Amino acid sequence: MKTANILSALLGTVLALLSLQWIFTPEAAAESLNMLYLEGEGRNTQIRDFTAFFLGTAIMSFLSLITKKYEWIFSVGIIYLLAAIFNVLASLNHDAPLAISSLVSEIIFFSIAFAASALYKSSDL
Repeated sequence: MKTANILSALLGTVLALLSLQWIFTPEAAAESLNMLYLEGEGRNTQIRDFTAFFLGTAIMSFLSLITKKYEWIFSVGIIYLLAAIFNVLASLNHDAPLAISSLVSEIIFFSIAFAASALYKSSDL
């Protein structure tokens, strides 16, 4: 369980830092994702959605760490697996450039989450 705790804490910390960047320096956060910092309602949507995405998954990671429930960190893994899938599908179906650095991060995040989930689950047996 110690390894699961470390993975949950590590992932939660990284995701919390990403969310803090979207809260306090959203222009820099957008640039770090090679994204235009939008104007008007698009900016509002961009900031709130990315903050919710990263902060929500950070909270779920920490909930898994605190409760030792694999379901929380498994949910984080599902979200990042879907992000990776839709990253590729956007490129294939909508002529969007494949966001390689984001895809790598999404693969790392869902791998960490699924590994922690499996470790929590195996310690429940």
